[in-house]
Amino acid sequence: MELFVLFFNSFVVGFSGAMMPGPLLAVDIAETPRHGWQTGPVVSTGHAIAEIFIVVALSLGLAALAQNGMVASIIGIVGGTALILMGAQMGYEIVKNRVSYEIVEADKKSSHKLAGKGITATLSNPYWFVWWATTGLAFLSKSLKFGWVGPVVFYFGHILSDYVWYSVVSVLLWAGKKVIMGKALRVLIFLCAAFLVYLGIVFIYDGATTF
Repeated sequence: MELFVLFFNSFVVGFSGAMMPGPLLAVDIAETPRHGWQTGPVVSTGHAIAEIFIVVALSLGLAALAQNGMVASIIGIVGGTALILMGAQMGYEIVKNRVSYEIVEADKKSSHKLAGKGITATLSNPYWFVWWATTGLAFLSKSLKFGWVGPVVFYFGHILSDYVWYSVVSVLLWAGKKVIMGKALRVLIFLCAAFLVYLGIVFIYDGATTF
């Protein structure tokens, strides 16, 4: 049951991040007219390749610190704070109607393969590094209590959200439908933002009570 909760939480948090405009979404939108509905899954695969390396690297580093309760508490508090800030920013941007999906910056003339573009878009996003240094680190720290299974469950829950969202975007754009840009999506993002704030509070509470 706890592993399911870990999977669900990582999926929702990853889904929240995937829905917000960024370099990876720009590539997905720009390349769909050329490559069709499969753009989303292929771009997500490139993103998944970049993420599996950072999950393995961070997990190996955290394993040596897993027995230090103070370190785990600090990571939880910092990660929880980052979640709250991320959720608050997402909610604020939705309320102020500042979320736009008119993204056209991606280079349509590049000869690189889509998976390579997914990797490049991921590594070119400074926010990605910040997320993994705070929220991602906190999730991995918690997942290690399940042994090696924890980071694996977290990774697949996290990356599944990217596959789902970017695939939905490419399929709908390829079919000529733009319902993803409507009011329902903004409500969904706002609900996800509220969940991030809640989860951040849980992380901070857990960290503060295990000092």
